Amino acid sequence: MKVHLQATDLSASKTCSQVLCSKKLLLVALACLLVVCYFWPPWHHDIEYKVLSKSSERNLMFIKTHKCGTSSLVNAFYLFGIRRRLNYVVEQGLRNHNLFFTRRLAPPRPGTVYNMQCQHGTFRPDVEHQIMPKETSLYSTIVRSPVSQFKSAFSFFGAEGNMRKMYGTATIDELIGHFLDRSQAPTEYTAPTGSVLNSVARDLGWSTFANKMGSATLKEKIDAFVKHLDNEMDFVMITDRMDESLIILKEYLGWNMTDIVYLNRMVSSKPKVTMSEETKARILKYHVIDAHIFDHFNASFERHLDRLGREKVASQVKEFQEMREAFENKCFDKSTTVKGPYNSISWKITDYGKNENVACTFLQTRDVILTKVITELQLSQDYTVPIQGSNGPFTMQDIVSKIQRHYNNNEDPV
Repeated sequence: MKVHLQATDLSASKTCSQVLCSKKLLLVALACLLVVCYFWPPWHHDIEYKVLSKSSERNLMFIKTHKCGTSSLVNAFYLFGIRRRLNYVVEQGLRNHNLFFTRRLAPPRPGTVYNMQCQHGTFRPDVEHQIMPKETSLYSTIVRSPVSQFKSAFSFFGAEGNMRKMYGTATIDELIGHFLDRSQAPTEYTAPTGSVLNSVARDLGWSTFANKMGSATLKEKIDAFVKHLDNEMDFVMITDRMDESLIILKEYLGWNMTDIVYLNRMVSSKPKVTMSEETKARILKYHVIDAHIFDHFNASFERHLDRLGREKVASQVKEFQEMREAFENKCFDKSTTVKGPYNSISWKITDYGKNENVACTFLQTRDVILTKVITELQLSQDYTVPIQGSNGPFTMQDIVSKIQRHYNNNEDPV
């Protein structure tokens, strides 16, 4: 920061010059102190990672898709932003999947703009472009191998359990067969969408887009929709290639490798089951929209690798995986697992993770709770952590623990 002082009169006395010189030094010192206070918040020592001296030139509009590993990513994105006092697109007390339909968004701090969106919300470009202009934002989402995504949604959203109640000890192939028999079959013009079938397409705005195409065939709608998404998205991540995806995203945003460290949170404790090739083929027939979306962006992913350099990405992936493992080993006791919501599993946190590095707790906490924390901080227009309360300062970890108690018995809107 530069401080400009008026030139002194050359005829001024030596004493006057000394006084002005002292004032100049004092102003410079104060200016430096202000810079340090602003960019080095008082809670930096609670986080082991280095706070970047540079900030991203692009904001991030991340469209969260169901059962594509986004719960793990969101915590990393939140940690990145709360370190830097960024503004998030978050709702004021609403808990639904229609984020971009509501007018009740928590406003950004005065004189600033929204820096990141990473909640669930049906993609509506006409609205998102107003919230976060494409000129200054990177638009991204994530897709997953359609059979793998179907298996996860089939279990998570209760379809498997419902079929099990009706058909007892049937095999997984039989349960899926019964579910598909009871679902709307694709036709020349339509395909089913919901929490299990073609849910990625639903999250990305398929219904509104397809309705506008009227009597066009399903193939024509899908082709146009994929082209539309390709125009809207700067980069689409692949769940099945998560680490590569994060390295590419980091490069495009100008982030540091420590900014993308994540934990696998909602990992099911259920034993893995194998489906027949016939069942997989039938899933793809019903899951047709999501399958086309995945195939297109899985192919475009290869072009992103070529653009950045495959050897460079591979080298960084290796370094990143070693960094993640070292972080996990310090924060968690991997020999002890703790059951989480929806039969997910997690490791027992160490004393170091509890008491010395808030990032350990932060990354392990349910993303719905962190959304509540972010919203409260943003509404208070105070991104300084710890926060001074009536009973003394509260750390980010205190806030998370408090909200955890309030939400323990609530349904997680994943």
